[in-house]
Amino acid sequence: MHQELLEKARAAGADLAEAERRVLTTRADYHTAIRRLHLAGAPLREIADALSLSHQRVQQIVTGSGGSWWRRAWRTRRSTADAVCTWCDRPPSEVAKLVAGPNVYICDACVTAAGRVERGQGKSGGPLKMAKAASRERCTFCHKRPSDTRAMVTGPAANICSDCLRTCREIMEISAA
Repeated sequence: MHQELLEKARAAGADLAEAERRVLTTRADYHTAIRRLHLAGAPLREIADALSLSHQRVQQIVTGSGGSWWRRAWRTRRSTADAVCTWCDRPPSEVAKLVAGPNVYICDACVTAAGRVERGQGKSGGPLKMAKAASRERCTFCHKRPSDTRAMVTGPAANICSDCLRTCREIMEISAA
């Protein structure tokens, strides 16, 4: 095999991988900027006209990058006042903090317990367990499956992945400050 051509092919492959990474990062930044424009009050049609995109494409971008403010307002309008922790069934009056997800709630005590199980410090035989990486369970918050990089703590009524567990911890830390 011709070594000089092989080196050029390897260098071109590395350049391609870097260009693809930059494309993904730039696309995510672009979509986030469009969503922020909308969250700041700009109507979808005005954004579409200003960026020479179709209204439907702008709507897809906004939805795909986290959604619109009105969707969150509509969800909270329909939420019930008697929200209880999905894991331990305790009402808000019995917990310090309660984080809401899509038809699921988790209290500060259950976040702590799930964190202990995730770190391997939980009680064996308890209601919370670690799911296997190839498991069919899905996170009740984000609906993703466990993988080699995403651990999953399963409970009797709901599951939570390591990413959502980290987000819940961050929310609780922010609300404590």
